Amino acid sequence: MSRIPFAFLITALAAVAPVSAQEADGPVAYRAAKVYTADEAGMIDQGLLLVAADGSIAWVGRAAEAELDPEVPVVDLGDAWLVPGLIEPHCHVAGSLRDLNDMVFLTNPELETEAIVEPGNEYLKDAVAGGVTTALLIPGSGTNLSGFGTLVKTAGDTQEEMIVRSPGSLKVAQSGNPERYSWFVGRALMNWNTRDTLEKGLAWAEAYREGRAEWDPKWANFVGLEDDTVPVSVHTQIYQVVLETLVMQVQELGLSSFVDHGTFDGYKTAPLAAALGVPVMNGPRQFWFDRSTSRIVGCAAGWFAEDGIVLGYNTDAPVVPQEELPLQAAMGVRLGAGDSEDALRGMTANASKALLIEDVAGRLVPGLDADFVAWSGDPVDPRSFVVATWVRGEKVYDAVEDGRRF
Repeated sequence: MSRIPFAFLITALAAVAPVSAQEADGPVAYRAAKVYTADEAGMIDQGLLLVAADGSIAWVGRAAEAELDPEVPVVDLGDAWLVPGLIEPHCHVAGSLRDLNDMVFLTNPELETEAIVEPGNEYLKDAVAGGVTTALLIPGSGTNLSGFGTLVKTAGDTQEEMIVRSPGSLKVAQSGNPERYSWFVGRALMNWNTRDTLEKGLAWAEAYREGRAEWDPKWANFVGLEDDTVPVSVHTQIYQVVLETLVMQVQELGLSSFVDHGTFDGYKTAPLAAALGVPVMNGPRQFWFDRSTSRIVGCAAGWFAEDGIVLGYNTDAPVVPQEELPLQAAMGVRLGAGDSEDALRGMTANASKALLIEDVAGRLVPGLDADFVAWSGDPVDPRSFVVATWVRGEKVYDAVEDGRRF
C-alpha cells in the first residue's frame, strides 16, 4: 500500500484549512484522489463531493463530470481519501454514564441516555480526530435490559445539535455481565425475565397504537420497537447466547435486532443470522482460540465467511478508545474478514443499516448528511491518519489547525 510523502501531507492539510461549508455562503465542493461512497458507485478515482448549504450531500461523482456553478468554491484535497464518517454502534463516551443508574432492576425499560448526552467532551474530540462522526450512546451491560440508547453526532455545541434519534436503540445484554447482578441469577431466569419484559412492552405499544391503552412512560419507547423504527442492540457473545438472541428476539418476537459484540464462538450462528438478516457489529475482541480445532480464529472472519452477513465493528468505548474503530476493522481484515473495502463498508454503510439510519448517514450519496472524512491514505491502514472531519457539512476537526490528536 503506497504512502503519501510527508511534504505533500503538509500541503494537503493546509489546503483544507481555508474553507468549510460553515464558512461559505452556499455550496462547497471537495475534490480528492479517491472518494469512497460505500454505495453502488464504490470507490471513485479523482472524485468530487458537493455539499449543499444545508449540510447535506448534493452530488458525488468523478470530478471531470461535475457541472459546478463558477461561484462554488472547490477545496482540493490532493491525494487524500474522502470517505463517509465512521459510525460507532456501541459507545459509552458520548455522555456521562455516572449520571445514569441502570442497575436498579434486571430489566429497566423506562431508562434512556438522552439526558446525559454531553457535547464537547474530550472523548468526542478524539472521536472526530479518528474519523467517527456518528455514535450510539448506550447504557451499561450489568442488567439484561438497561434502557434505551441515543444516536448522536460526535460534534455539536448542544444536545439538540448532536441528537440524531432518541431512542436510538434498546440495549439488551444476554448473559455474561448480568449474571453477576445477584445470587441465583442464571440464564434460565434471565431469558424468562427478558422475554417477559419485551412481551409486555410490545403488547402495550400495540394496544396504544390501536387506542386501547393510555400513555405509560414506562413503556413509551416501545412504540419504536413495535413499528420497527428502533432496533435492539444486543450485548451478546458465545454461541449458545447469540443463538438465544436470534431465536427469541428476532424469530419469535419479530424485533429488528443486531448482534453487538458477537465474539468468542458466536460466529457459529452466522448461517441463522444471515438467513434472518441480522447485522453483526463485531468487537472489540477480534480473535478466539477454538479448542475444538486448536486454532486461533478471527471472530469477524468467522462471521464474514457466511454469504449475506451484514458485518461491522465496534470499540465498546472506552473499553477500546473510540478513535481506534478503524484499528478494530484492520484487525478483522488481518485475521481473514475480507479486504479494506469490506472493512470500510462495515464501519459505514453496514453500521447505518444495523442502526436503521440508512437515510441519514453511512454513505456518500445525495440527500444524506454530509458527514465525511479526509484521510492521508486507506483508513484501514493503521499508518493513515485523519486530515480533517466534517459533520453535516461543517468542518469539526483539522489536523493542522487543531493539531494531531491521534
